[in-house]
Formats: sequence, C-alpha cells, structure tokens
Amino acid sequence: MRPVKDLVPLTRFAILLALASAALCVAQTRKPSEQPDRSHKVIASGRLIGNSEVQQISVARSNGSVRLTIESVTSPPKIVWETNGHNAETKIDSVRIADLDGDGVPEILTLWWKGAYSVLRVFHWDTRQRSFAEITSNEEIDNVRSYRTESNGRTTTRLVVASSLGRDSEQTTREYELRNSRLVRTIGGQDIKTTDESGIEGQAIISPSHPGPVRQGESGTAPFKTTIAVWDTVDGREVARVETDSDGRFRVALRPGTYRVGSPRQTGRILPRAGEETVSVTAGKFAKVTINFDSGMR
Repeated sequence: MRPVKDLVPLTRFAILLALASAALCVAQTRKPSEQPDRSHKVIASGRLIGNSEVQQISVARSNGSVRLTIESVTSPPKIVWETNGHNAETKIDSVRIADLDGDGVPEILTLWWKGAYSVLRVFHWDTRQRSFAEITSNEEIDNVRSYRTESNGRTTTRLVVASSLGRDSEQTTREYELRNSRLVRTIGGQDIKTTDESGIEGQAIISPSHPGPVRQGESGTAPFKTTIAVWDTVDGREVARVETDSDGRFRVALRPGTYRVGSPRQTGRILPRAGEETVSVTAGKFAKVTINFDSGMR
C-alpha cells in the first residue's frame, strides 16, 4: 500500500489539472462578440442642476454601444441620470455645456455617432420632474459635421449647426434657439450654405491713436482690437457679436439683409466708442466696412 505522504503531491496535481481543464472549457465556449467591451471616461463637469452642487458627465461603452451618464462628484460617484442612444450609437465625440435660454441652468449638448451618421441631442435639468430630460425639436438635428454656440447679445445663446446629407454633399447651416423648452430653427435650410456664405467683414480703426499732435510721417490712426456688434435694421435686435483680431479685422457670417454695425450699445458716454454703419449683405458675398472708433484723446 502506497504511503499517504506519497499521495499528497498526486492529489494536488489532480486538482490543478481539473481547474485548468475548466478554464479551458470556459475560454472555448466564449465567443469573441461576447467579450466585455467597457470603458468609462469623464468628459465634462459643472453645476448642471442650478445650485452649488457639481456634477460630472461621463461616457461609457458596453458591448459596442455607448451610454451618457451624469454623476455626483462624491466618493464613490452616485449616478444622477443616464441615457443610451436611440439607435445603438457607438460613439459620443463631443459634449458641451451652454446656457441656451439664459435661465442660469446650462444645457448639455452631445453629438452621437453610428458609423457615418450623427445626431445632436440636447438635455437639461427639469426642475418640476427633478430629473434630466431631452429637449425636443420640430425636426431631428442629424447629419451634423460641426456645431457651436454664439451669443445673441441678450440672455439667450443660439445654436449653429453645420450639416450635410453625405460625405461629398454640400453643407448647410442651421440655427436654433431654445424657446419654452423646445429647440426652434430660426435660420437654415438650402438657402444658406457654408460653401457660399454671405456676411460682413472689415476692420476697426481707432483715432487719435496717441495723445498730442500728429507729427509729419506719423499716422493718427491704428487698428483696434475690440468687440463689434451687428443689429438687424428690421426689428433692431442684435444678431451677432464678434471680437476683432490684433489687426482690428473681423468677419461674421450673416444671411442676406440690411444691418447696422458698430460698438455694443451702452448707456452713458463711454470711450472708446464708434458710430454705427449701415451695411447691405447680398447672397454669396461679404460686404466690407470700416468702423472708426474715437479714443477720446485730444
């Protein structure tokens, strides 16, 4: 009869062999498509519900699909709200935070992709439901290639979207405003194309550029880095505001029409200040204008 001490190594070997066989069986029965595909990345953070609390926005992938999650910044983070794609989108490559309606609570702008198809989805905090909700629109904002937000010069911010129907098709520009918890298109369609833009371009000049008399050979003017505002002459509303570069030059895309261009309107005698110029914009062209600022130096 074999001694017990000789059986112990054989027993250990048998156990190890059984465990290895079980692991091999599991590996053989798992298909490549069943392998877990998970990643978690924090994209942005901010005060998203209108108080002093801070939340973080993260994107997670699981089994090829993507999920947007809003979490608290506590440790460990607590999920406040999350949503998946409508059509099993596989990527979110852009997340931005902007207060579109000026109510002090920012909206969350997200661009979802499935292959070459993209759709822009916007969410905000619903104070009555105490939850995040998706903002509706009268149309799906799809085939998006890029988007940005621009101030209207008031409390609201417009959403500008460049989209196309295909990789080689012509792009169009659409603009939206958030009104009564709904995105409303204000400009856009086939009449405005990024390949054939119209608008205003020019330069801001300030004079006198220095105190004292102008000596022979000197110029009393200089390019002026400042802010330029544009108003619609029909209803008087401010439609654009742009910063000039170090050479005082600016360029702003606008639909055809007649506009007033100058320094932002303020009460009181504030210098430097410029008068307003009337400019007519025609389709497919950029009207040129020079805005002269008075420095107040004498």
